[in-house]
Amino acid sequence: MGRHFSSRGWLIGLIVVSLLLSCSIGRPGSMATSAVPSVNMKQLESADQLSSETLAEAAVAVAARAENFQAAGAAAAADGEALWYQAVEAATEAATLAQSASTAPDWDRVAQAWGRSVNRLQSIPSDDPRRLFSQRKAREYLQNMQVAQTRAERMGAKQVFPTLGSDVLDEQVSLYRSYVATLGVPDILVLGSSRALQGLDPQALQQALAQQGHSGLRVYNFSVNGATAQVVSFLIRQLFAPDLYPNIVVWAGGSRSFNSGRFDRTFAEILDSPGYSAVRQGAKLTVADADGGQKVVLDEIEGTVPVSQISALGFLSVEDQFNPGIYYQSFPRVRGLYDNAYRPFRLDGVQAVSLDAVTKFLRAHNIPLVFVNLPLSADYLDAVRLRYERQFQTFLRGWANQGFLTLVDLLEQWRQQPDLFADPSHINRFGAVEVARLIAADTRIPWPTPSTPVDAGSED
Repeated sequence: MGRHFSSRGWLIGLIVVSLLLSCSIGRPGSMATSAVPSVNMKQLESADQLSSETLAEAAVAVAARAENFQAAGAAAAADGEALWYQAVEAATEAATLAQSASTAPDWDRVAQAWGRSVNRLQSIPSDDPRRLFSQRKAREYLQNMQVAQTRAERMGAKQVFPTLGSDVLDEQVSLYRSYVATLGVPDILVLGSSRALQGLDPQALQQALAQQGHSGLRVYNFSVNGATAQVVSFLIRQLFAPDLYPNIVVWAGGSRSFNSGRFDRTFAEILDSPGYSAVRQGAKLTVADADGGQKVVLDEIEGTVPVSQISALGFLSVEDQFNPGIYYQSFPRVRGLYDNAYRPFRLDGVQAVSLDAVTKFLRAHNIPLVFVNLPLSADYLDAVRLRYERQFQTFLRGWANQGFLTLVDLLEQWRQQPDLFADPSHINRFGAVEVARLIAADTRIPWPTPSTPVDAGSED
């Protein structure tokens, strides 16, 4: 795969800025006051303009400085000073490796070197005079390590299934398969649209369930922007092989996903994708080696996994806090009367048919279904939208009364708490934790027993 920067771009910024900002190293007993600096994209971009002569001089100078660091570290008597020089040596190694990094393993080694440097800095005793400065450098080097990790991800993570027409869906497909291959199938699988993707924190749910006496349950959030009932039906009934089925499904969302009067853009993109063609030919997403066309040959798949801020458990943490007085200075205020999400509004049609298919499929496999009607802010729930949402609540109660699902209706839970929202209709990370706690405390939900006990720390 081609590189995102020129062959020298990454280290240019590191080496040259290092020379400009680093102080000279004195005798072993003295304290160095700087090290290889942190990296930012502006430095990387501007560094490409440097001459080859400058680069050569910089490389020689940094190599000499590294020898001084190593000698000083070996001679240092105090633990803090030895750790400091070891940290600088590892940071210099990271910068050197980055100069020629061109593959995922190369960037892995860069990240590992930054990690070693951070580890040494974090190990400096709290009473050592270098401690405060070292902690700040560790913070900077963590950012460098994250940049290197991102480069490795983009170059090394090959998609495990032909594209399904959505970057988020493609990322979730590869990440979920990797999760199952590592830890086994989750006990609880969260499904839904963007409102669920950032509105239900799986790690917080694991912790809240443990506090309620359900220890060891594992949760994965497989939510996708724009996921409707048709999309959820496709995932559960057509894409996933049985080795990916959870013990219980928590479907989180709202009325938009069930409005059959709207054009279903996400599902239309799936229908037009190479991944859907593969599914029609018998392919399924699986971690097992299977015959009969059940496993897609990876060599036939083009592209790498899209990289976003989605966590290892499939969750997108959003820090923003909704402030109406500030929000509408940047975004238009759309009244419910003019909201195309409800025009027209039909709860009968293809989405209801898909919900029916999902409930029947899950019941046939003894997988309970919980539907969480996620909160909306008071600013969003004007009279027009509230009227439509009341229809949706009645719709959900009908399905719950027939025993097809357990309904947790949180629609108006936080109407006057905008700080738990990122925008009028999406929850932020603080709200996502509270949703997890509310769900975990609901005694109506038939939480399963852990399928595969694992060390709780393995998923942090």
